[in-house]
Amino acid sequence: MADIDIDRFLEVEASAIQKDAEVERIIACFKLDPYDILELEVGCVEKDIKMAYRKKSLMIHPDKVKHPKARDAFDMLKKAETDLMDLGKRTFLNSIIEEAKFEVKKAQPLQMAPTDPFFSSPVYKGLVKQKTKDLLIEVELRKRKLMKKEMEAEGEVARKQDEVISERKRKQEAQKVWEDQRDDRVQGWRNFQAGKTAGGKIKRKKPSTFRPPKAVAEDSLPYAKRPATSSASEGF
Repeated sequence: MADIDIDRFLEVEASAIQKDAEVERIIACFKLDPYDILELEVGCVEKDIKMAYRKKSLMIHPDKVKHPKARDAFDMLKKAETDLMDLGKRTFLNSIIEEAKFEVKKAQPLQMAPTDPFFSSPVYKGLVKQKTKDLLIEVELRKRKLMKKEMEAEGEVARKQDEVISERKRKQEAQKVWEDQRDDRVQGWRNFQAGKTAGGKIKRKKPSTFRPPKAVAEDSLPYAKRPATSSASEGF
């Protein structure tokens, strides 16, 4: 193999290794920190954001990289660029980072001056990065709890609306049944008024017959004999 072919092969291999490494780096980043994903510092401008995104998107584009997680890394990169280009989100993120710096500095000994080399060391930057991560997680958890409550409230409202709709539908169906049976009720009443049976025949009333009370035999009644009286015995 010619020397020029070997150099070209090594260049291609080195490029592939760099692309895979960049994919792995992005995947390992904290998803809520777009500065970390794009490797940008606080205070960067929109031009810096666009340039960083373009450079990295060309490097890890799924159509050019064989890494199995290239698509996931590309999606993370795109979201990071979108979040930082949003002024409101960028301002909020900057405030979280400033709060993280304040918390880290407050945890240091009081005698340390703001110009102490510690505050420009990798250790300090690592502490700020971890504190920023913790704060962002707290914000995300609060946001998810709020969303859950809102969804539960919306679900309760939807349930009550469904109950109202179901009750209205039930009443409409009952009204329809009532109206559908109107003719049957009217005809039934007319038949009743005309003295007809359910089959439509006229109901004839049986003539009433007089039944005298049942005679009671005299022998069956007890007989009380009246005592006899005479005028002589009474002094007449």
